[in-house]
Amino acid sequence: MDCPRVRYPQFNDQVEAELAAAGYQVRTDPGNQVDKVVQLYEVLMTRHTVMVVGQTGGGKSVILNTLARAQTTMGRRTTLHVLNPKAITVAELYGVLDKDTRDWTDGLLSNMFREVNRPLPADRDEAHYIVFDGDVDAVWVENMNSVMDDNKLLTLPNGERIRLQNHVKLLFEVADLQYASPATISRCGMVYVDRRNLGYKPYIWKWLNTRTNPGEAEALQELMDKYAVPAIEWVTEGLDGHDLVKKTLQSVPHSSLNMAGQLCRLLDATIIDHPKMQDPQVWPLAWVCVSPAGCPHTSATHVQLCSSLKHPCRWQRLL
Repeated sequence: MDCPRVRYPQFNDQVEAELAAAGYQVRTDPGNQVDKVVQLYEVLMTRHTVMVVGQTGGGKSVILNTLARAQTTMGRRTTLHVLNPKAITVAELYGVLDKDTRDWTDGLLSNMFREVNRPLPADRDEAHYIVFDGDVDAVWVENMNSVMDDNKLLTLPNGERIRLQNHVKLLFEVADLQYASPATISRCGMVYVDRRNLGYKPYIWKWLNTRTNPGEAEALQELMDKYAVPAIEWVTEGLDGHDLVKKTLQSVPHSSLNMAGQLCRLLDATIIDHPKMQDPQVWPLAWVCVSPAGCPHTSATHVQLCSSLKHPCRWQRLL
C-alpha cells in the first residue's frame, strides 16, 4: 500500500528554500530533513511539548532552526530559547527560596518562562519555543510534568504559578530517553531522527561547495569517492567493497560524520592559498598527509585500513 506523505505546498516550499539558502543539500525523501521538519510542524499543531530524539549527527538542530526560519518568513515570527538543563543545578534552573530570609532568587528557566509567557497583543503573531538541549532525567524534568500535561502550569518553589500560553511550546532535543520516566514520555509528542538517514555525504557535499578555486571541488570529489567513502564505510559499517568484514576497533569512538568533518577541517588547514597549493597534482599528497589523522584507530587497525585502501601511506611503513 502506497501512503504518500501529506504535502503543505507553501510550507514545504519554504522549508526547501531555507535549507538551500543556508547551503544545505535539500533532501525530500521520506525520513530525511524536509520530511522531519514537516513531522515536527505537524506534531506541534496538536502538542505543546515535543521531544526530538536522535543521536548526534542526525541534524536535530538544523531541523529546529529551519522550522523557525520557515515560519518567520511565512509571517509568524518564531524564536528559539535554547538552554542546557544539565549545565546548571536545579536551584539555578528553577530558582531558590532562602529558608531564613524568605528571599527569592530567580532561576534561568523561571525567568525565561515568565518572560516568554507574557500575553501578546492581538495584532502580533509570534511563536516562542523553549528548547531543552540536554539529557532528560528525573533530577530536573519531574518539575515540568505539570507544564507538559493539560494543566500547563509551572509551579515554582516560592509558590508562584506561571501558565503556559498558546504561543509558547516546549521542545526537548535529546539523544535518547534512557533516563526519562514513563510519566514524562507519555506527556510528549515524539519525532525520531535517525542519523543513518542523513549520513555524512551531505556534509562533504556542503564542504565541497565552499571551495572557490577552479577545478578544486572536482579534484577533491574524486579523492573523496576514491578514499574517504570506502574508508568511512569500512570503519563504521564493516564494508570492504562489497564484502562484509568485522568492524574495526577504535581507540576513541567516532561516527561517520565525525570522521568526515575532521577530514574536511584538516584539508581546510592544509590546502591553503599558496601558489604551490593551487596545483591539483599536489592535492593527493596533501590527502596522504592528513587522511591517516582522520582515523581514530589502534595501530593494528590503521595498518589494515591502509592495506584495504592500497594507500601509499608513510605511517604504515613506520608502524
